[in-house]
This record gives sequence, structure tokens and C-alpha cells, in this order.
Amino acid sequence: MGELKLQQSMLDGRFVIRDCLGRGSYSEVYVADDRGALNGAPRTVVIKALNTHLRGVPDPELERTLIENFRNEAVALDRVRHPNIISRLGHGTAIDLQGRTFHYLVLEYLPGGDLQALVLRRPLPLDDALFYLGQVCAGLAYAHQHGVIHRDIKPQNLLLTADQRTLKIADFGVAKIEATEGAITRVGTEVYAAPEHHPLATTGPLDTTSLTRRVAQLTPAADIYSLAKTTYMLLTGESPRRFSQRTVTSLPEEFADAVWSRYVLRVLERATQTNPERRYQSVEEFWRDIRDATMAQTRPLHRGDGGGENPGGGSMNPGELSNDPGVSAGPRRGLATPPPPAPTFDRVARGAGDSARHRIVVPVSRANSTPAFAADEGRDFPAPQARDAYPAEAHTEAYAYPVSAEPRLSSRAKRWLVALLLLLAFSGMLFATYRYVNNLRHAPVGQPQSNAPDNGAALVGHEFAPTTDVNLRSGPDTSYPKVGLAERDSRLKVLKVNGKWYQVQVLEHGRTKDDPDSSDQGWANSNNLKAVQ
Repeated sequence: MGELKLQQSMLDGRFVIRDCLGRGSYSEVYVADDRGALNGAPRTVVIKALNTHLRGVPDPELERTLIENFRNEAVALDRVRHPNIISRLGHGTAIDLQGRTFHYLVLEYLPGGDLQALVLRRPLPLDDALFYLGQVCAGLAYAHQHGVIHRDIKPQNLLLTADQRTLKIADFGVAKIEATEGAITRVGTEVYAAPEHHPLATTGPLDTTSLTRRVAQLTPAADIYSLAKTTYMLLTGESPRRFSQRTVTSLPEEFADAVWSRYVLRVLERATQTNPERRYQSVEEFWRDIRDATMAQTRPLHRGDGGGENPGGGSMNPGELSNDPGVSAGPRRGLATPPPPAPTFDRVARGAGDSARHRIVVPVSRANSTPAFAADEGRDFPAPQARDAYPAEAHTEAYAYPVSAEPRLSSRAKRWLVALLLLLAFSGMLFATYRYVNNLRHAPVGQPQSNAPDNGAALVGHEFAPTTDVNLRSGPDTSYPKVGLAERDSRLKVLKVNGKWYQVQVLEHGRTKDDPDSSDQGWANSNNLKAVQ
């Protein structure tokens, strides 16, 4: 179905959507102005829209997983309101300008970029690296105290405010809400994920016990493993890719002479042990040892100014992590706002009743002519409900219309247009029938007339191409976790065959990978593959 059409429209009678900040595999992120924000509430927000059909029509199991992960992100964010964790401001279900239904979250806007981009642009001085790391530890420790394990800590998920002085943890889509809840699911990013939930930890299609065995339970040590790999990049400016699924045992050569290197390496080595019981068991303990390992460089014993200062210029003791959600290891930005109402997302129903059940985006031009919003430039617009900055329910109506009025076709022109479309459709059917019959007449005797791949070992080594975006899984069934994506028109080589499932290696991607750290090898359903001639 393609991308949503939301630019230059108004959502829920208050969010004026400006631009698209980016698109992932199944989500689109927009920046919007909130015309209904109360005094003190953010005026610029982010709309994160779940578009399950962005890469084509997904199978029902994948769609259910996407919606559950989307709801999971909202629930996790509501549990951990903290200045170093991105805030959820609202949610809802709406219909875009082309009539497509989607779920969305309203999130805090952080225009300073992510920590990985900052580190890749310029290496961070040790003081700055510790300044940011202290804020990560403050937010992550608070999440653990409230029963939330992130499971995808990495520099790309650490966002910055406009002045790049405050850091906030984002993307709780795969977070574990209860540490003792169910078997451990394998999720995360290959380079940073802990072994106990690493997406590629299983080694073969018959090793099903590794996917469901209970490793006692998932603990904060899983996040501490990812935190240590993130610390490695902050301090060295390099990705820890060479230590994927391995303990960090060395630092780059250029850091060998640093006074702090061997002490920091000792901390990272303990934090990335394969056995979670041998790692640090709390973020506070990890931060204390990192701070002590670098203290000679960051906190001299004698200073003429009477004390240490953080890189931002404010007085701060980076060794103290507060349990107060209004206090972080970095600069204080005020208390976290109370959470909005809990979200309830259902699978999108596409039928005649859609427009009567969901919000529909309102055009900016028509919204401007509405009396409720026909106010001066400097006026503060009230929120729909006085007790909250965001609406309590997200399932009332709000329709989307074009930004500017478009000329309507006359009835006669419409009839001519319909007739032309029918004629073109009929011509296309005739041409397709002709091509099909012609191919049958000229096909060699004994050659299969279908592009569907055969079963058996004879297919090993052959090349195939996906007819649509296909999930790569760690085993030959939809119950196995997703480890990568084979885009449409990619080149795949068959390694193994198990019924209708092929283990494939991506030789060439059909387009640039959405996630550079995702795997290029996995199991794909052959129903979505065609043989390359």
C-alpha cells in the first residue's frame, strides 16, 4: 500500500503535521506542532505512525506482532517517566488523507540526533563520553527499578535534545515489561544484544530448545551487557562489531597508552561475560566502577576552581544516580510529566465501517477556518480536556482532508474517465492472456510452466528472488524470531531446504538495508520466492 499521506494536515484537531523525519521497515516518524498544548507543555512533538503495509501486505502473524510491539512500547514508556527517557504524550488510531487506517504514538521531540551520529562525526573527549554515559545509566537504572528491561540499548536509541546536553533513551518496542514473564524471546541488535536474547544465538533449524528454555529469567544484566558495548563505542569511537556475541577483551591500539585503558577494559570485560550471573547485576554497580576507573582523568585531587564540573558547565557529581524521576545523572530538565491514558491498539479492520471508528486527519486549511481555532498567532489553545495535556481517549473520529481545495471533475468528465479506465483494464487483460498462451506454445517440452521453486536437495546452491519483502527467521517456521529482511528483487542463494522453508544467504539486497546490523542469512518461506533464470 505504500507510505502514509500526512504532510500538511491536522491530526486529532490539534497536531499540525509538518514533515516526515524518516521511515523504518514498518513505521513512519513525523514532526508536528501541537496547537492544543497547555502552558509549559511541548509545542513541537513527534508522531510515530505504525504502517503495517509499508512494505506490502504482511501475513497476519507479522501484523499481530507489529501491533503488539507498538502497544508494548507505549506501556513501557508509561512505567518509566524519567528525564533521561523519552516521554509518550498520547496515542490514537486514525485514517490518513488516502483513507488508510494506522495507529500512532505522540512522543517527545528530540532534534539533537542520536549518540551514534554524534560519535561518528567527532570522537568524544573522555569527560563528554562519561557525561552522556551517566545520563544513560540514570535512565536505565530507573527503568530496571520499575520492572522494565529495554533489550535494545545501543547508540542509535540514545537521542539528544537540541543543545545536545540532555540524553534520553528511546525505542522501547521490544522491552520486557515483567522480567519473569514467559520464556525469553530472542530480540535486539546483533552487535549489542546479550547472548541470552541474541537474535542469532540459535545455530540450526532443529535447535528449538534454545528458543524456549528458561535461563532462570531475564535480568538487568542483559541491558548491562548492551550498555557495556555502547560504552565501548562512546570511549573509542568504533563499533564493537568484532566482539559481537563475544566478551570485550581489548581496546583499539590507539588507546593502549591511556592511563585509564586497562581499568576500563577490566570493567567492560566483566560486563560482557557470556554468563549473565558473572556480569554486573545493577547499573549503579557498573557506573560506579566505570567512574572509578576513569576518576584520575576526570576528577583531579587538586583544582583551583574548587570542584569538578560537567562538560555542559553545570556542577555535577557523575557518580550519583538518583532514584527520583526528576533527577538524572546529567543536567536536570524538570520533573517527568504524568503519563497519558493507557493505549489499546487492535488489528486494523479494513471495511466499510472504518471511517466511523477512527480519527481522520484534518487539513490545515480547513482547520484554520474552524471557529475553535480561528485565533491570533500568539494565543494559547486549550487542550481538549482540562486535566490532561492530551486527550483521554484515542478512538473518536478525526478525518483528514487535503491541505488546499482541489477542483472537482464534472459528471461528464468522470464518466469519460471511468470508461477510459475500463477500456485500459480490458486491454491489459487481453494482452496478459495473449502472453500466457504464447508462452505455453513456445515452452520446451518437459519444462515446468510455473516459476514456483521445486522441493528437494537439488535446489541447494540455486538463486532465487523475493516477489515481495520477506522476513528472514532463525528457523523454518513463523514461530522463530525475525533476524533480517530480504527486500523485493534481492538475490538469494539457497543453503538448505526444509519443506516449504529455504535457508538462504542474501547475495545482493534489492535496496539499502533499513537496519545495517540485521543478518543476511536466515529462513524464508518459498511461497514468496521465484527462481532466477
